[in-house]
Amino acid sequence: MSDLASDANTPAHGTSRRGFLAAAASAGLVAALPSIGGAAVISARSRRDEPAVVLGQGDFRYTMDHAWVKLPKGKQFGYTHGIVEDRAGRFYIANQSREAIVVVDADGNYLSSWGQAYAPGAHGLHIAEENGTEYLYLANTGLGEVVKTTLDGDVVWKAGRPFLAGVYAPDRGYSPTETTLGPNGKLYVADGYGQSWIHIYDAKDGKYLDSFGGRGSEPHHLRQPHGISIERRDGTPRVQISDRGNVRVVEFTLEGRYLGEVINKRDLRFPCSTFHRGDFLYVPDLYARVSIFDKKNAKVADLGDYLEGGAFTSENQFGTTYPDLKGYPNIPHDKRRASRFISPHALWVDRRNNIYVVEWINDGRVTKLTKV
Repeated sequence: MSDLASDANTPAHGTSRRGFLAAAASAGLVAALPSIGGAAVISARSRRDEPAVVLGQGDFRYTMDHAWVKLPKGKQFGYTHGIVEDRAGRFYIANQSREAIVVVDADGNYLSSWGQAYAPGAHGLHIAEENGTEYLYLANTGLGEVVKTTLDGDVVWKAGRPFLAGVYAPDRGYSPTETTLGPNGKLYVADGYGQSWIHIYDAKDGKYLDSFGGRGSEPHHLRQPHGISIERRDGTPRVQISDRGNVRVVEFTLEGRYLGEVINKRDLRFPCSTFHRGDFLYVPDLYARVSIFDKKNAKVADLGDYLEGGAFTSENQFGTTYPDLKGYPNIPHDKRRASRFISPHALWVDRRNNIYVVEWINDGRVTKLTKV
């Protein structure tokens, strides 16, 4: 993996699917992407027949349903990258297919889909209510842009690569991975697969305002800031970043001043993002588990760990273990372990503390963990 390795690179082989898809898009080959109307790789029914298993312990016990989303016959996800819930209880799933946003109800039943234009790199998905109206923010790695839309997909504004002297050039790409809206009305964009900067925009009109971070060796620098969120569990809002290449979670002020590291590689493998619900912080860890931390950022649970027991592990250049399986993450279905994750990429936690996890797998997977 290179210093800017993305989750489109297999740890063992370094094959860049995302690079291929971006090249295909530029060559007019988006039609090669999977379609929600294409043939399913595996039927939802066969996955729903898996026996229910309770995982976790104490206050963090869940049943796991890998087939929570019930797509109509013949429909299929591409790589699933993001998930959010609106106030009506509908879920929006970002996936790398022609219909990049799939909408399902609270029971996982398919409602609609849209977004063919975003197929080359549908990635981070954020939802926010502004003046009583909900909007979606889509970070697209392949197109190198952030798009603000209505819940039905109507575009409010788009923002491409910002002008930042000495940072971006033809050989220095911009590839945003996730966004988050601050209480100050500013949108924070993580250039996770580009130059590792955090860019700030006016959420109302998409006007570029400022940047901080950047790739480097100092503590306030970043290395693949894949996920970004607003941390406010103690009442003071801060920008929280999943600095995946450095295998840590760090925080900055809303103005971009570095505050420090809050979770380090002792408790992480390859953190994709962070999500807050109540006193707890949830981390989808790309290397095969979901972790939960308390208000003091002490770990209280690891869920669905594929590597439990030390099976199929290897170490990469980041000094962290990953599933050493041929073709990872796209391992054959008969090699997948029951009630175990493969590659959690993003998650949502509802008001009942159920967890919804999307995984970086070529035919997509959305798993519901129901709180026991």
